[in-house]
Order: sequence, then C-alpha cells, then structure tokens
Amino acid sequence: MFSDNVFFSADIVCTSWSQSHLGAVIVFVLFAVIFVNAAQRLDDRQNLLLTRLASVFISLTVIVWTSIHIVYGRFDPAVNLPLSICNLFALVAPLLFWQPNRRCFEIVYFFVLSGTLQAIITPDPDGGYPSYGFFKYWIVHCGLVVVVVHHLIAFKLYPKPQGILRTFVWLNIYILCLIPINLWLDANYFYMMNKPINPSLLDFLGPWPLYIVATEGLAMVFFALAYLPIFIARKNNPKMDTIDT
Repeated sequence: MFSDNVFFSADIVCTSWSQSHLGAVIVFVLFAVIFVNAAQRLDDRQNLLLTRLASVFISLTVIVWTSIHIVYGRFDPAVNLPLSICNLFALVAPLLFWQPNRRCFEIVYFFVLSGTLQAIITPDPDGGYPSYGFFKYWIVHCGLVVVVVHHLIAFKLYPKPQGILRTFVWLNIYILCLIPINLWLDANYFYMMNKPINPSLLDFLGPWPLYIVATEGLAMVFFALAYLPIFIARKNNPKMDTIDT
C-alpha cells in the first residue's frame, strides 16, 4: 500500500529548522556554490546544457510525484495538482530555461527569489525525511533558486526595474485564475483560503482575507529586494550587458 511505504508517505512531519531542514539547506548552499562556479568557468554552450539538464530533472520530480499519487489511487485534485507557483514553475522549467530570454527570465527571477526563498526559510513540504514528498519539495524549491542564479550569471540576464511591475501583473493574473479553482475544488493553492500549518510570514499579516491583501504589498517589497543586488551591480558597472531575445 502507498501509506505502508515510508518513502511514499505524506504522514511524516517536517518541522522548521529541524535536522532534516538544516541538512536540506546545507545541500542547497553546496549546489548553489557548484552552479555559480560552473556559470563562471563553462562556456555558453556548456552552461546551456547544464541549465537544460537541471530544469528537466526539476520538472521530472514534479511529474513523478503527481504520477505516484495517480498510480496509487491517492491523487486529490484539491491537493496534488501542480498549481502552486513553485510547482508550476518547476513543471514548465524546461520551457522557461531552454533558451536565454531576458523578458521571460526576469519574471521567473522575481517570483523565484521572492517566493521560493521564503519557502526554503519557512518550509511546508509534502512530508518529512525520508519521504519522496520531502525530496520533491527541496529539489523543486532549492533547484529553482540554483538554476535562476546560474542562469543570471552565465547569460547575464539582468532584470530591469520595469520587470517588477510586469511580475506583479502576472502575479495578480495567477491569483485571479486560482480563485475559481480553489472554490471549485475546495482547495488552498497559494494559501489563499488558509495559512500554512508551519510558521510563515503570513502569520504576521492578520486573519483571512486580510493577509491576502497584505501579501500584495509584501510581494512588491520582496520584488524590490530581489532587484536590489542588480541595482547595486548596475551602479557599480553601468555597462552591464543584457540579452534581449
């Protein structure tokens, strides 16, 4: 049975800053260092191959997770559809990273560095170590950050400040699409109906639905913070190139 196998169990709990959480963060930092070093040492063709392989692996992690639930009769559309921002980006990662494209990349950049980093600091995985849900969660969230940073450095895809507004528009389009889905499925994608069980920033933003409104303003703050390293770099080097494709 699905629930009898600890590797496939969703009943194992992962608490914030537990040993398994700290271990995942350490592995994330190690891979980030490796990929940043690769971005600086490899040529464009090699970096593109590395990005494609990593993005395919991240996507397959989500596909396998969904397939496992379907095969074992545990698929629940209110929970297991890849509709959260991170899972959605992970699913289509090969399309997003197959070719360097600044306009597309800057939206992914702001979403991933703003939202996914929060998910790494305050995790809410689909199970604890050593379940597949645990590994899927960290591969998706850490993998997206690593690939985004690698893509940024390898191909010099520096986002522009206008990208903040474009990303905010796409965020609201995403929310508007999720509202009827959440109501129809009685789901909680993007935590629009309830806050996550584990502690998170949403705990400081008031009750439902006030925290949803507050999240809109907070998103702009995080987008601006994500742009800050690019802003500082541009100040120090006005000749920073971008790829407009």
